[in-house]
Amino acid sequence: MVEFATQHEVDNFKEFELRLLTPLDALEFSRAQNESFEQLSNYFDAEYFSKPHSFIESYQSLMAIIRSRKIDLLGLFQNDRLLGIGCYELAIYSDYGCQISFWMRTSEANKKIGTYFLKKLTLSAIYERKFRFVELLIDQSNIASRKIGSKVGYEHICTFECDTPGRLGSGKYCLYLCFDGQIDALAKVYNKRKVDLVDHPAYEMHLRHLILDEEVNEAFKWPYPVREKPKRRRPATKRYRNASLSRGPMPSC
Repeated sequence: MVEFATQHEVDNFKEFELRLLTPLDALEFSRAQNESFEQLSNYFDAEYFSKPHSFIESYQSLMAIIRSRKIDLLGLFQNDRLLGIGCYELAIYSDYGCQISFWMRTSEANKKIGTYFLKKLTLSAIYERKFRFVELLIDQSNIASRKIGSKVGYEHICTFECDTPGRLGSGKYCLYLCFDGQIDALAKVYNKRKVDLVDHPAYEMHLRHLILDEEVNEAFKWPYPVREKPKRRRPATKRYRNASLSRGPMPSC
């Protein structure tokens, strides 16, 4: 479950606003993107971000995203200054989740804003847009973003090979998920894995009894590998361990 704002964030970031970008934000969007193009080339399209772009190019790019209606593009603003960009896209394997991608303006790096920004995006996805879970796909070599995800409350589900973009792309993605409070509570009360409850009908109160039906549980089990937790040292008398991983490969990229 996502961690809520710290006292530092409440005290220092209370004037920040998260909202959808509009055509009127094109100039600030262009400035932020051009200021950050070298950083963006690390894990995004290295060819596109190999150099700054004219305002016309940035405006056309922004308008194409807005008009497509496939991705919601949001900005974190302090007054009229754009601090970071985030976007929501539906998860490809479930109607109940979305994927978040985000980046911070280079001048706003190392100010603890990135963690706050991801919290805001995640909380909005779960509590305003009513998604059951939120997904992050982070390049395995992008340690900074992986740390932010873990700090916010995302759980590392698995790592899989993929054609990762960017100059520093490692060829592997780490999948992180953050679940809403309902899934967290069900997993704890019924001793289930959270990933197995993403599409489970027992999420709905009137179907809660189905969580006790093992045939139903098997049918809605998460079909991809889940990373095992590191083994803890235990007394020799306690040699049991948790159930094995679910079956099936990650979807190809």
